[in-house]
Amino acid sequence: MWSAIKWIFRTLGRVLSIFRSLIVNLFFLLGLLGFFVIFFGEKEAPVLPSSAALTLEINGPVLEQDIQSSPRRLFNKWLAGDSAPPPLTLEQIKQALAAARHDDSIKAVVLRLQNMTESSLTKLDEIGAALESFKTSGKPVYAIGDYYTQGQYYLAAHADEIWLNPAGAVTIQGLGVYRLHYKSSFERFDITPHVFRVGTYKSFVEPYLRDDMSAESREDALRWLGQLWQHYQDNVSTLRNIPADHISPGKELLLSRFRAVGGDPAQYALEQGLVDKLATRHDMLVEVSKVAGWDHAAGTYQSVGVSRYLTYAANEKSTAPAIGLITASGAIMGGEPAPNTINDEQLSRLIDRARRDNELNALVLRIDSPGGSAFAAEQIRAALLRFKESGKPLVVSMGSTAASGGYWIAADADKIYAAPTTLTGSIGVFGLFLTFEDALEKLGLNTDGVGTTDFVGAGLTTGLPEHAQELIQLGVEHTYDQFVTLVSKGRELEPKQVEAAAQGHVWTGSDAQALGLVDELGYLDDALAGAAELAGLGEYRIKPVQLPRSPKELLMAQLLDSRLDAQALLQTALPEVLRPAAEQLNNELNTLSQFNDIRGQYVLCVECQEF
Repeated sequence: MWSAIKWIFRTLGRVLSIFRSLIVNLFFLLGLLGFFVIFFGEKEAPVLPSSAALTLEINGPVLEQDIQSSPRRLFNKWLAGDSAPPPLTLEQIKQALAAARHDDSIKAVVLRLQNMTESSLTKLDEIGAALESFKTSGKPVYAIGDYYTQGQYYLAAHADEIWLNPAGAVTIQGLGVYRLHYKSSFERFDITPHVFRVGTYKSFVEPYLRDDMSAESREDALRWLGQLWQHYQDNVSTLRNIPADHISPGKELLLSRFRAVGGDPAQYALEQGLVDKLATRHDMLVEVSKVAGWDHAAGTYQSVGVSRYLTYAANEKSTAPAIGLITASGAIMGGEPAPNTINDEQLSRLIDRARRDNELNALVLRIDSPGGSAFAAEQIRAALLRFKESGKPLVVSMGSTAASGGYWIAADADKIYAAPTTLTGSIGVFGLFLTFEDALEKLGLNTDGVGTTDFVGAGLTTGLPEHAQELIQLGVEHTYDQFVTLVSKGRELEPKQVEAAAQGHVWTGSDAQALGLVDELGYLDDALAGAAELAGLGEYRIKPVQLPRSPKELLMAQLLDSRLDAQALLQTALPEVLRPAAEQLNNELNTLSQFNDIRGQYVLCVECQEF
């Protein structure tokens, strides 16, 4: 009898447990389905007002390629009440401005750049060209803001009118390269740096050997910094029709002018012609509404953002012949793919896919990279050489930076385009190893053992003997010779011409053209047109080259993407006063994290990453 009762209750418990599990799983699946419907489901086509302003609100840097956000990040963003629009790509901004130029419902463009972080002059020049093209429609461009940093102001200078908050300022400081130097710190903590390099101007390794910049590095950096700064001043002076000393006066002139306005930075900006009007936030919105109309529900002018507008103004699909486009942005690395980097295996697969795609008549490779692993760069170059065997033209468009390893993968293109402000060249090689044998010995830790050859045991805890150091230096010199040779063949230059442009020198696009390292000065659109010309095409369409991913891969990649965004952490977790120092340290750590070359050899231009 008792056994029968036990069986009944045990069976009932199992049934209830199964039922409970079913209910919990059902609610989980319904919740997950609801989440995907909210964030990724089909949405009704946006209904835009008959009169509105296209608001170009840039958050963070201008991106070369779109970064997909995982559901986890989107959910956290929603929970935090963060309603700021996502970062925009250069292509999204250009497409929106091009469509708005012919759209009668768009009455103006409003630049809201408050949250734009410093972006390269090259990207800002491309956006500026798109703004100038929009202005040919006769519709106005307004820039409104509480303050303008140097990069924000460079873009705002394209506006017909710049409005500034009376409590705000325009901050124009100039350009510079500053890095932490570790020599004394290494000596204090008994860390031994082993540096191997070829190239007098290959300055990346200097902070590990010195406490200051060398004379050669100062000379090289001042040359290209001066060119970029002159470009900045010339453009702003022309756009604003003001003298250069209103943009960047000497310190005595600046101080005297500030004294004359009682130290009021907003009044200073107005009197120097940097802005057209001082106005409160509300007054700015009212002024724009006189052209675009007023949105009573939102309490602002009738506005449409870039992402929403692109959904509305989707271009019709073209049947014209296709030009392939691959974007390679970030440091060149091997191993597992990581955000904001160029993975050699992944990029090689994209290039091979373009080679096999019979629909493509040519390929444009957009490079925005300071370089990285020499081994990884060579794998990408090998894939590009295979592509050229197909007979299809290969054209390179250099973005902000295509230096060192970025130039390594560009050199064999049929034609290379660079912007005047692109940083390229940096043809040099280095190796870097840190060992801790002295530090460990002071702690009473000693490494000892036996090996079958003279090369066993060298490493972090034992140091590098002279014969190992010589072997590594020979390898670095071989890679440098390989770099010079491939540039000589790819660019059809004499080795002595390449050698004169090498030695780690960083060049602007203008200088690189004069040296024969690039063919034409131009932007991505120019490179696409050049590829079409080489392929013998009249009209053409752009076809981005992408790797196919299964629904399962997409789902898992999205759900499991829980990497910590260090930059976002810096912006939220630290006090404002500590963020610049923390950001510099974060950049240094990011640079060190790129050192994963299997031979310890790198073709990298670190200073180029900041411009």
